[in-house]
Amino acid sequence: MVKKIIIDPHGFTFSQFSLLTDYSSNDCRIQDISLETKLAENLTLRIPLLSAAMRSVTGYEMALELGKAGGLGVLPARLPIEEQVDIVKRIKSYEMSFVEDPLIVRETTTLEEVLKKVKEHGFSKIPVVDKNNRFLGIFIQQHYWELDISPSEKVTAAMIPFDKNNNKKIPYCVKPDLSVDEAKELLEKLKQKYIVVLDEQGRLGKLAFRKDVGKVKVASTITTHEGWKERVKANLDVGVDLIVIDTSDAYNEFTEEVIKEYKKMKAPVPICAGNIITYEGALFLMEAGADIVKGGMSAGSICTTKREKGVGRAPLTALIEMDKARNNYLTKTGRYVPIIIDGGVSTAADMIIGLTMANANMMGNYFNRFYEAAGDKLDKDGNITTIESHIKEVVTYGEGSEFAQNLGRYGHESLKTFFPEGVKDKVPYAGRLKPNVKADILKIKAALVNAGCINLEEFREKSVIELISEYAKSVVGETHSIKGTG
Repeated sequence: MVKKIIIDPHGFTFSQFSLLTDYSSNDCRIQDISLETKLAENLTLRIPLLSAAMRSVTGYEMALELGKAGGLGVLPARLPIEEQVDIVKRIKSYEMSFVEDPLIVRETTTLEEVLKKVKEHGFSKIPVVDKNNRFLGIFIQQHYWELDISPSEKVTAAMIPFDKNNNKKIPYCVKPDLSVDEAKELLEKLKQKYIVVLDEQGRLGKLAFRKDVGKVKVASTITTHEGWKERVKANLDVGVDLIVIDTSDAYNEFTEEVIKEYKKMKAPVPICAGNIITYEGALFLMEAGADIVKGGMSAGSICTTKREKGVGRAPLTALIEMDKARNNYLTKTGRYVPIIIDGGVSTAADMIIGLTMANANMMGNYFNRFYEAAGDKLDKDGNITTIESHIKEVVTYGEGSEFAQNLGRYGHESLKTFFPEGVKDKVPYAGRLKPNVKADILKIKAALVNAGCINLEEFREKSVIELISEYAKSVVGETHSIKGTG
């Protein structure tokens, strides 16, 4: 028997590829693009982003904010059952809330200043008021895009002016004590996405948004070890949207048994299994009955599995193999299995290349940098702080690190066999989740326009990526031939 030494000449990662352009029709504009991704029959996300099931990343704040943004927070299995379930319960009971102290601008503010605030805070709608806080109108980013107005102009040139006789132009009500239930009814009645709440003198009180109405989606992870059924049942009881089998290497009999046992439970919630990195591994999980398959190993920023054991695979190569398995399985059975790529995705450009095949990206390092991350926040002296303006770094650690000691995820049953497969470190603080995610979602939508695709399904079917050399990467992918002092 000849031993296989080399499968491919090279393993590929996302930054080694460029997306090629295709014809875009007039109705393929950034504001027309949908990034909805269907992960299961009863699980559709507005944006294709999941936070990693790492204790330094995903807790209540991360899961809630990402869920409100349209993505999915994935709670770690290393959390005690009671804590994991309590977070799910709190998120599922989260009601629409008012923006009680909305970001505002005066009528004298320039559009350039307004756009800076949009970028900094992530709000696409900003009320315009006079010096007495009387409501004059509202700036809406999408409306501004449709206008040909210089950024040096005043915001009044681009705002939608308030007309008290036209409740459809700017939906509003004069009732400062408007309740959540009343706001829901009014939003439904007016068929609008938001309401401006004023007092009797026409002064701005608060805002309410339709996108905050309804249940926020959240996922919980389990292991293949004893007690997983109890964890599943407890999560199902409080309305979790997805169960994820989280193990470093899911190509094994334990994972297969959990999937089959889970299916026997007739749970109304899909199950995702991972991680795997080969064609055979992906096919194995699909044939076992996984609704969603997750792949990746040793590509995470804090993962040392490859260094310690020599095991792992370049993330895009793993994704290519998963996609091949998915396509062949679909041809054979008629069942389409969504794919999540986990690890090695750090930038919007990485996300875009990943989405040419994956249905969603799972990220740890990317989300770890935000205010909502579960890791401790540090000031310039390395001390823990809760004052946002003082935060300089956020603590990060891998589940396989000496600090986390997530034995089960890496196949250990006791500390006798444990050795670290991850590290604990720090990442630079990047601010709040909302403006960062919003900026990167805009880049993803713009890339779909370049590819002539109106949604992610088209993007997976039609997009073409090209491998570029290291020299070409330095020319195409980076700024060059400049002093670099700006």
